[in-house]
Amino acid sequence: MTMPRRPLRFAVIGITTVALVPALAGCWQGSEATTTWQSTQNSGNGVEARIGDLSVQNATVVRGDDGRASLIMSVFNLGPDPDALTGATINGIPAALPGTSEATIVLPRSFQSYGYGVEGQPPANFLLLEGLDAGPSTYVPVTLTFERAGQLDISVLTVPPVGYYEGLLPLAGI
Repeated sequence: MTMPRRPLRFAVIGITTVALVPALAGCWQGSEATTTWQSTQNSGNGVEARIGDLSVQNATVVRGDDGRASLIMSVFNLGPDPDALTGATINGIPAALPGTSEATIVLPRSFQSYGYGVEGQPPANFLLLEGLDAGPSTYVPVTLTFERAGQLDISVLTVPPVGYYEGLLPLAGI
């Protein structure tokens, strides 16, 4: 007895369709897929960039009405050696780390936050500057200099200290 051709044909079409769905959906496109690169684009949700073994994440400039500004970000060290943030400029103006004259060290397989605390803790590090002449919702050039990894140039969004960013710009004198 032979099997009718119509059910066999439908079975082959169904199996082929199921097998092609991931390919047609764009799944498994690898590390060079355009969706992977979206996090490095200026989106307003914080800029991400890599240099050497360091990953800078969620970089945003919070600027008050008086021109004081703070760079908020996290720096992750994915490598085996410590590195240190030795300098930062925002729109060409040097940013200072109040309370310390030394570079902040980022230990191997660890991270350092700037401008906000970790897990509800108060911020330990601030990158502050005076006289930033950039309005809200504009992008400013930021240069971060690391002891081992070198210099990283990124373009970062400027936001006012309201809503989610309220309290991330420290009071004068800190």
